[in-house]
Amino acid sequence: MYDLIIGLETLAKWKAILNFHELTLTINHVELPMQSLEDLNDHALHNLYKEAQEPSISRVAKKRVTKILDAKYDKANLPEVVNDNCPHLPVEQHNALLQLLLQHDELFDGTLGD
Repeated sequence: MYDLIIGLETLAKWKAILNFHELTLTINHVELPMQSLEDLNDHALHNLYKEAQEPSISRVAKKRVTKILDAKYDKANLPEVVNDNCPHLPVEQHNALLQLLLQHDELFDGTLGD
C-alpha cells in the first residue's frame, strides 16, 4: 500500500510542509497529494493501524512500573530520612516516628516487596 512511511522527526529535518487545507505534502518544492486511510480502501490496514496505537491507560501503567523498577533501592538510613524530611515535627513526634520506623526497618532494607 505504501512505498514508505516517514516519521515526524524525518519530515522536520526535510522541512516538509503538510498542507491539510489543500491536502498536499511539499518537500524540496515538490508537491504531492495526500491520501487518507479511507481512500486506500484497505480495512485491514486501517484496523492494523488502530490496533498498533497503545491505549493511554497502558502507557501510563507501563511508565509507572518502569519508574518503580528503575528506582535506586538501597537500605534506608532511617534517622537521616526522618531528620531530612520531618523538621516540622516537635522533638517528641520526631522521636516517636523514628522509633516506629526502626521497629519495622525490614520494610526499608532496599529490596522490592509485595
